[in-house]
Amino acid sequence: MVKRNARQKRQAGNAAMWGHVWAIAGLVGVTLLAFWPVLRNDFVNWDDPTVIVQNPQLTRPHLLAWAFTTTVIGHYQPLAWLAWSALARAFGVRPDVFHAASLLAHLLNGILIYAIAWQLTSVWVDVRARRIGALAASLAFAVHPVRVEAVAWASALPYVLSTAALLLAFLAYVGRGFQPRLAALKGPRYVLAIAAYGVSLLIRPAAIAIESRAREIASVEDVGIGARVTMAVAAPFVYLGRTVWPVGLSPLYPLPIAPTVAWLPLGLGAAALLAAGVLAWRGRARWPAFAVGSIAYVLLLAPVVGLTPSGQQATADRYMYLPGVVVALLVGVAVGRAMNRSALASAAHRLPIAAAVPAIAIIAALCLITWRQTRWWHDSIALWTRAADLDPQNDIATYNLAIALAEAGRDEEAILRYEQTLSIVPDQTLARDNLVALQARRAERDGDRLADAGRLDEAARAYSRALALDARRLHARAARGITLSRAGRTSEALADLRAAYEVNADDAAVVNALAFTLTETGRFADAAIVLKRGVDRYPDDVNLAHNLARLLATAPEAQVRDGALALRLALTVRDRTGGNDPRVLDTLAAAYAATGRVDLARETADGAIVRAREAGDAELAAEIAAHARSYARRR
Repeated sequence: MVKRNARQKRQAGNAAMWGHVWAIAGLVGVTLLAFWPVLRNDFVNWDDPTVIVQNPQLTRPHLLAWAFTTTVIGHYQPLAWLAWSALARAFGVRPDVFHAASLLAHLLNGILIYAIAWQLTSVWVDVRARRIGALAASLAFAVHPVRVEAVAWASALPYVLSTAALLLAFLAYVGRGFQPRLAALKGPRYVLAIAAYGVSLLIRPAAIAIESRAREIASVEDVGIGARVTMAVAAPFVYLGRTVWPVGLSPLYPLPIAPTVAWLPLGLGAAALLAAGVLAWRGRARWPAFAVGSIAYVLLLAPVVGLTPSGQQATADRYMYLPGVVVALLVGVAVGRAMNRSALASAAHRLPIAAAVPAIAIIAALCLITWRQTRWWHDSIALWTRAADLDPQNDIATYNLAIALAEAGRDEEAILRYEQTLSIVPDQTLARDNLVALQARRAERDGDRLADAGRLDEAARAYSRALALDARRLHARAARGITLSRAGRTSEALADLRAAYEVNADDAAVVNALAFTLTETGRFADAAIVLKRGVDRYPDDVNLAHNLARLLATAPEAQVRDGALALRLALTVRDRTGGNDPRVLDTLAAAYAATGRVDLARETADGAIVRAREAGDAELAAEIAAHARSYARRR
């Protein structure tokens, strides 16, 4: 009899273990299916550049000191910086790696919630009801669309990691049953609980004394007391509403441009809070889980309900990540209690079948919405397009979308979004400055296109429009000068080219154009100085070397001519270009003539004429022949 009982206990233990294995495997599989698109997502232009992409501190030495002293982005989260640094050092700054880390931490949280729900129902006799309740709690948390922001946004990793540490602390505290006593706070479990709680605070602080020194809290002048109270009393029900009906979730719910007291939401919110408090108090004996859960939900949500607003958002889905644990546990307890055989009596065999179909339908719907919501975080354009579509008056979304479109080279769309932003907030200085710069850049591109097509006068006007919008645009000034020079309007070109050259003497195109313009206006000495500086700066630029050789060989002013240097440059250019360019050979002939080697000059010129005729350029051949005749006269 003793052996039979021992064998039965082992079989029961194995069955229970495999029951947990299958439940957790199902949880992991469903969660991965819902969040799988996150692994193909990119970083977004919302904190990610500052926190991860453009943060050199993550891979520098002495990171530890920096992590425990910095308050970058307005938060004190040293362990989060260390986690990001570990990922960057080990795998590089790759979006798939950072998103995978968030997803793995989220999976861990789902498993911890399963374990906690199992422990909280330890007084139940029905093992199947406990397991179903624990699975329901973990699924209600893990696959819910409200969790997408915290998981899909790389910069929100601290929310996920700190929740994992806090859940581990709670699980260690409750142990094998929810019967902790303050007098018994000793032993390894409680040391682990305290340590894990401390880790949680260092990943994402809830400690007011630490966080208040890092956050930039809006002043009372910006957000009045009445507006804060309105947001605070409504927030718990706003978040519950999104939990019950997670449709139309936005990446950003901005603060009103001018927050004021909203009497109807204030009255309804206050009445609902009062009613919920009364209900929890009166039902504390019959439904103690509801009473305790309500208090925990309000306390965990309290720091972000709007009494101390910071940042640009009124509410955010990531703020519901930790309070969502309480809601999920209440769902699990309710489902498990409904399944408890001792409570169902004769209906025990009928309810599971009747409840399975709607339960599966709800989970499938949540997974589908989560999968779709995760794809909105694919990149900055997708993210802010979604936010702007949900709320066309969301100026933060339209502004960030304009930046993303401009970075992608979609200037026309970016201009429309900047204009939309300014229609919402006319004094948005950054949007106005960016719009002007973008319009100037578009005018520059129009000028480049027209110049390439040979429509030089139209190109010059386009560059003038760019400079009228932003006089600091060096490219537009240089390009207008080059275009005017090509059009033969040398006196107009000279001012632009001088100005561009003074700002950036390293632009070879500007150097060439300025030297040509100076030559056309008879300023040969100045042109020689410009070209010599250009050749010194760019010794491998054959155009600069060729133009300088030509000027030194043919300048009308004797003090400018330098036949020996011209010949060295011309020979170098001939060798680098293969010796078949008729213009280069013409310059080489001029250099030979400048050094008195007229026979070589004539011979080289004859070769240049042959090359020009072979290329079908009769006009160039005639020009070279005229040069050759001058060499003969010189002899």
